[in-house]
Order: sequence, then C-alpha cells, then structure tokens
Amino acid sequence: MASARVARTQSIRPYELKVAGLYPEAQQLAISDTIHNSAIKSAIRGDIKYDFYRGVPEREFETILREISEQDYDLIIGSIFNHEDLARAVALDFRSQSYLFGSYRPTPEFLTSFSIFENYTHDASYLAGIIASGLSETKVLGVFGTLYSLNSYRNLNAFTQGAKEVNSQINILVELIDGAIDPAIMAEKLEFQKAFGVDLIYAERVGVEKYSTENEILTIGNIHNHAKQYPDLMVSSTLWHFQPTLNVALNRLRNNDFKTENLRQYSGLKHGGCSLASLGSFINRVPPDVIEKAARRINEIKNENYEVATVELLPVTELGQ
Repeated sequence: MASARVARTQSIRPYELKVAGLYPEAQQLAISDTIHNSAIKSAIRGDIKYDFYRGVPEREFETILREISEQDYDLIIGSIFNHEDLARAVALDFRSQSYLFGSYRPTPEFLTSFSIFENYTHDASYLAGIIASGLSETKVLGVFGTLYSLNSYRNLNAFTQGAKEVNSQINILVELIDGAIDPAIMAEKLEFQKAFGVDLIYAERVGVEKYSTENEILTIGNIHNHAKQYPDLMVSSTLWHFQPTLNVALNRLRNNDFKTENLRQYSGLKHGGCSLASLGSFINRVPPDVIEKAARRINEIKNENYEVATVELLPVTELGQ
C-alpha cells in the first residue's frame, strides 16, 4: 500500500461492521478530527472495527482510496473537499462499496452507494449570535468566515439572525478569509475591528480564535471547544458532532438500506449534530432574559416549532441605524 499511516482500534466486544477512515493531510484538521473521533467512539463501543489512514499525501489520495476500496470494508468515511472528482471516479469503479464523505457537491444518480454530509451547524451559530448580542457591551460584533464557502456563509448569516433578534441595531463587521490565514493580515484586520469598537468575535473560521484571543478580544470559536486553551476569553464554541450522522449510516448498512443521499440534516441541533458549548463563568455576564431566549429556542428547534433560516448568500457587514 502507498505510504499512508494505518492504525487500528480495539473494540470491547465483537464488531459488527468494518469501517475505514481516510484523511488527506491538507484537509481541515478540525473536521477530520471530528469524524475520526466519532469513529473511534463507535469502535470502543464495539459497533465497528475501525482502521484509519491519516496524513495521506494529496498526490496519493486516489491510489490509497482505490486500495482501500479493494478490501472488504463495509464503509469508507472521510472528507473529500479537495478531491471531489477523484473520489467519485474511484467510486464509479467500486459500485458495490459504500462511502460516506464530507462533500459540497451532489452525487450523480448512477452512484448508488455514495452518501455525503456537511457540518450543517447553523443552528448552533444562530444560538451563538443570541449570546454574543446579549454579552457585547459596545454592541459591535466581528465575524470571521471563509470566502467561497457556503457552509461558512450559512453559519455567519445564522449568527447575524440570532444577534439581531436580541438587538436589531447591533453592528456586525464581516471578514472573509480566502486561503490560509496570514498572521500579518490577521493583525491588521483585528486592529481595525478593535478600533471600530468590536468587543466580541465569532471565529467561525477555525484558527482565527488564536489571533483574536492574543488580542484579548472575547471570542466564540467553532467546531471544537477551545475553552481550555483560552479560559479567560473563550466565551463558547459552536460544536459539530458527527456521531449522529455516522450512526444513521451504520444503521442503514445493518438494515441493507444504505444508499446515495445527503445526510447533512443529521448535523442539525434537532438530531444532536451540533450544539453551543457551555458558557462557563461567562453565563453570569449574559442577561438572564437572553439566556432564557436561547434555552427556549433550543427546545423549539428540537421540537420542530422553530427553524433557523438557511441563508447561503454572501454575508455582509451590517451597521445599526
């Protein structure tokens, strides 16, 4: 096999399904870690036998995916945001193999066992907006997302929706990052936001939290909980939980019902696919009525009495009147 590192987990009881995880080296580490950690939990419970290939060189992705597909795995998981066409080309040659990949593209109908998912977590971003709007003293919030990412656009627009429900006059300064984070450019952007009065930042773009906290700006992170790293400045984080999506796929396999579909809805709050991390000591700084509103919305979303708007338009800076 090509030069990827393979490792195996041990189950606590005989496994039911064999799963392989494939994680290219250039993929967003936070996303890959979330997928990988969920699979490990399933293996520890004894639901699956799990092999994983991490740090796969980009140039070897297709070769390794083909070699894995030739083995007797019930399911291959991972994310293919940099390899959309290659992954589908491989799947075309292994039509009986089941795949579950993070992807932004729909799957062609002729691929019948190629399911996709996204970290469809704008419910949590909406809740973050509610909390941020209530916590901000200057009523000026900053948000950092990723240019050309519909997922990022959804999250930032949902954050704005939540913030404006608390204060329709809130100011929100939007920054979208194209490519890798440049420390010098980040310093300039943060200096500008601080000068404009920003006192809390939603670091939807993973990695921004490092720089915002260095600048002593209150921050809400994304995907993982960063509170232990930055306890005095990390208000909360919008968390993505892959386990519900994986559980659905495994149940489909057990019932011989696995098929091509988009499982992104299982990243929603209703299914336990996302949440807002504990506010810790910051809960005492948020007005009680705002905490109550967030709690009420959580119950309404879970009970299908409220739906956060899905807006994939380019988010723009909004200044209160």
